Amino acid sequence: MRDPYLFDDVDVLKNRANIKNSELLRTAEADITNLAMAGIYNRKYDKFDTQTLQDINLTIFGQIYDWAGEFRTIQMIKAEDVLGGDTVRYAYPKEIKKQLTASMKELSKLKRNGDNDRDIVFRLVRIISQIWQIHPFREGNTRTTIVFAVLFAKSLGFEVEHELFRIHSSYVRNALVWASQGIYSKYEYLEKIFYDAILHEYSRTENKTEEAAKKYEKIGDYEVKNYKEKPHQYTDN
Repeated sequence: MRDPYLFDDVDVLKNRANIKNSELLRTAEADITNLAMAGIYNRKYDKFDTQTLQDINLTIFGQIYDWAGEFRTIQMIKAEDVLGGDTVRYAYPKEIKKQLTASMKELSKLKRNGDNDRDIVFRLVRIISQIWQIHPFREGNTRTTIVFAVLFAKSLGFEVEHELFRIHSSYVRNALVWASQGIYSKYEYLEKIFYDAILHEYSRTENKTEEAAKKYEKIGDYEVKNYKEKPHQYTDN
């Protein structure tokens, strides 16, 4: 069975612009989503649940994909260089909503009391990792999940430096990969940038720009600069 999200004649995601060249689509998607994200961090949501997550994905990708905001209907794999070619075990399509609901329930328990900011971020990292591992959408899970996390943190009263996630997007994605390995998960990479963006820990250094650049160069021994985006692949297993 062929991936239903792809054109019948080329291995490119079906899109509203009918672009059938993968590089051209990548460029168009980047341009369109960058515009969509320009004002998204000013949004305010009354609730942070599955519908909000879907609305964020729709807002970012709705101008290019018909299925934006809808949960994926196929199982996917993706070879991750940071894992030595292994793939994250994403949720099966029929389990997506159930697993997201459980994660949102945990998220709703996060309340600031004036003395627990670091614990809030510590727990947020783990919940966001769960949401990302579920990988509810066919495309755009990293951007959607990070926007969701930023808006949630802002709803709690944090001043979030969301540009840090954009500037170091390759680091963020690979950190999410390592935080999504079940009992083998390593959260320290994702914690590092979340603590900096939400609690502004890096601002305590004299040369914060230089320090930040060095902090986000590696995930373990993996050089983030070597990261190249690869497409997800359909699997019927």
